[in-house]
Amino acid sequence: MIFDKANILVVDDDQDLSEFMVELLVKDGYKVSAVNNINDSLYKLKNDIFDIVLLDLKLPDINGSQGITDIKKVSPHSKVIIITGYPSVESAISTMKNGAIDYLRKPFKNEELLEIIRNNINLEVKNNILNKLGEKIKSIRKGKGIKIKQLSARSSLTESSISMIENAKISPSITTINKIAMALSVHPIEFFEIEKHKRWTLTRKGEREKLQFGSPDNALEYLIKDGRRSKNEIFVSHLGPNQKSFDEYITHDGHRFGFVLSGSVEVELGNEKVQLREGDTIFFEAVIPHLWKSAENRESQTLWVVTRE
Repeated sequence: MIFDKANILVVDDDQDLSEFMVELLVKDGYKVSAVNNINDSLYKLKNDIFDIVLLDLKLPDINGSQGITDIKKVSPHSKVIIITGYPSVESAISTMKNGAIDYLRKPFKNEELLEIIRNNINLEVKNNILNKLGEKIKSIRKGKGIKIKQLSARSSLTESSISMIENAKISPSITTINKIAMALSVHPIEFFEIEKHKRWTLTRKGEREKLQFGSPDNALEYLIKDGRRSKNEIFVSHLGPNQKSFDEYITHDGHRFGFVLSGSVEVELGNEKVQLREGDTIFFEAVIPHLWKSAENRESQTLWVVTRE
């Protein structure tokens, strides 16, 4: 994850603290949004991708533990970090059980907040690297017919350490990696040539990610796997008769291109409305407040390509 591309949502009803966190995180290179209650956070999470949610444990509309559950249902990939002025062992355990990954006590120092964000953004990347490193070492070892006991004798490392490295339980030092490489008669770089770059990605019909909005006939169907995780999105919007894409206007950086696959669609761009029928296309800057809906009392399907700057 590149720091300046990470998207963070602050959920806190303390306006002064919320503004302070937004300012601090923006200065550190993050994209940040803020709301003061759970309901608004769920709306945000349905319409954008957030890597981290900073969640106040005490909110006016719902308690923190239930808030975590609701957030994870809408956006399971988002990492939730609890912020509270009333910490306790019980609340920490409860929030972790509900899906929070970390805990920060108010008042906190600037660097404490920045460090907890950096650590948790790096966590997924780090775990992925360790998993692939362990798999590669294990693959080379087995390919050469070497048992862990033999590798231990050759490398002067304990069998337990080697097993934990292969199973991504610990992070080995450069010295340890060199010892294993020498014992396996390979160059250390081979451990990190894990996967050749693919020039294409295939997504089968049954693998597509779908987001439902209220009813079964109101959904966004992403045409590539992990479509919401990428900078650019390609999806089909399925709408029932007279249904809207969203309850309120949305905006974001970049552009939108739409192509009506079937039915008739009315696109609202601020105060203007544009009628589109099957085969029509539209292109506009996404900073314009917008939404779309089925027209003429018919179902509609619209292909959307979203680019984000």
